[in-house]
Amino acid sequence: MSNPRDHICERDGCRFHVELVLIDDMPLPATHCGDACRDYDWLRRGVEAMEQTPRTLAMAAGLREVRRMLNARSDPTDVDRLLDFRITSGGDLL
Repeated sequence: MSNPRDHICERDGCRFHVELVLIDDMPLPATHCGDACRDYDWLRRGVEAMEQTPRTLAMAAGLREVRRMLNARSDPTDVDRLLDFRITSGGDLL
């Protein structure tokens, strides 16, 4: 098995090592260095899969700005998650 410290984030342009996740008390490497890169790749794939329209081209331009921000980090934790999948009801978390 390779050393998890050798694994680099899958987001194109990211140079950070992946985070480790615990699965059944065993630390295994994730695919991304953190939530921000994982969320960025998810959003990028979604926008790339859409038909090109002025709106999707604007979304792609916005993602390029996010990518520049992510590439400028000095630590993978400098930017937290981009998406919040928590469900709320009346402002309270469920």
